[in-house]
Amino acid sequence: MVNRKLYVFYITATFIVLFMLESPIILIANRVEPFLLGMPFLVFWVFFWWLLCTCLFFVAYKTNWGRHSNN
Repeated sequence: MVNRKLYVFYITATFIVLFMLESPIILIANRVEPFLLGMPFLVFWVFFWWLLCTCLFFVAYKTNWGRHSNN
């Protein structure tokens, strides 16, 4: 049951992250001001979602997401 919940979480989180990177919502972030961490907002927006996606995939890799259990 836990594996099923993790699987659903990973799939949902992946779709949310990819949607935020590739959707028209990114046009909201198409601003030069404000600067966050020395970057324009659009660059920060893309970097933030890229970093979140990378962390998600790393956790999924470490928990053997997609592999069948031997149970």
